[in-house]
Amino acid sequence: MTKGFITIATGDIHYYRIAANLLLSYRRFSESSCPFAIIAEEENEYTDLFDDVIIANEAKRSFLDKFLLLKLCPYDETIFLDADCLAYGDLNKYWDFFKDATDFSAVGSNFDLSDNNGAWYNIDGIGEYGKLIKYKTKIHAGVMFIRKSSTLEKLYRDCMEMCEIFDTLFFHTCPFSIDECVLGVAMPLNNMKAVEENPKLLAFYPELYKLKVDMLKGNLRYSTPWHEMVNGILLHWGTVQTRRALYIFNVECLNYVLSEKKSFVNDIKYKLKFRLLVLKIKDIPPRIKMIIKRIKNKMFRH
Repeated sequence: MTKGFITIATGDIHYYRIAANLLLSYRRFSESSCPFAIIAEEENEYTDLFDDVIIANEAKRSFLDKFLLLKLCPYDETIFLDADCLAYGDLNKYWDFFKDATDFSAVGSNFDLSDNNGAWYNIDGIGEYGKLIKYKTKIHAGVMFIRKSSTLEKLYRDCMEMCEIFDTLFFHTCPFSIDECVLGVAMPLNNMKAVEENPKLLAFYPELYKLKVDMLKGNLRYSTPWHEMVNGILLHWGTVQTRRALYIFNVECLNYVLSEKKSFVNDIKYKLKFRLLVLKIKDIPPRIKMIIKRIKNKMFRH
C-alpha cells in the first residue's frame, strides 16, 4: 500500500509558491519523508520540487478543485494539506491520527442530529439529505484523509450533485466554506466521519488568541477560544496572511535554515527578528490601502 501527502495549487503563481513553502517545511521537520504530490494546472519551478505532479485540466480555480482529491490522489492513502499551511514539527504524526479513519475523513467533529449548535446546518435546512443521514459532521478542510475505494467514488458524485443545488440549501456559515459545507453533509451520507479535532495538530491563524512562532527552532505555541497555550506542529495561515510580514518572515527563516549561505550577520538578523521589523514596515502601506478600500465599500453599500 502506497501512502503520501498532497496539496493543490491552481491559478496565480503565488499559490504554487506557497505550496512549495509547505513542502519544504514538511521535509525540514520530518525524520523520514513520505512522497509529496501536488495537483496543479501546469509544471513549473515550484512543481519540480514535488515527488509527483498531477495535472488537472478540469481545474476551476475555486473551492471545487478540492473535490479533485477524491479522483486524482496518486496514493492508496493520502493526507491532504492546504497550500497555505506551514509545518513546525513532524507531520507524519498525522498517519497515527488518521489510522482508524473512514475512507474519507478530516479534522473536525461529529454531532447528533438534534444538536443545532455544533454543525453548520440543521436537518430541515438541507432538504431531502436531512432524511438520509444519522448524524452531522463539521470539518476543517485544511487537513483531510483520503483512502481509495468505491465509497470514495460515491462521495465524489454526491459532492458534485450537492454543488449543483447548493443555493437551495441553508447553512450557518459564510460562502467561503462551501467545500466544508458540502463535505459536512456528503460524509454522513456515506457513513464517513471526522476524526475529533486535536488542538496540537492544527492551528488556524484567524482563530488564534496568542501565537508564538519560530521557524528557526521549530517552535509553534498558541491559544484559541477553546484551549490554553499548546505546542503545535502545523499552522494554517489562510491565504490573506501568506502575503503578510509574519508569514514571509517565517518562509525567509525556513529558506535560511535550508541554505548553505549562513553567516554571523544573518544569524543575528533572523534570531533577533530585525528582518521581521523591516517587513512589517513595508506592510503598512498595503494594509492602509486595504482599510480605505473596505471603508469605501461600506459607504457604497449604504
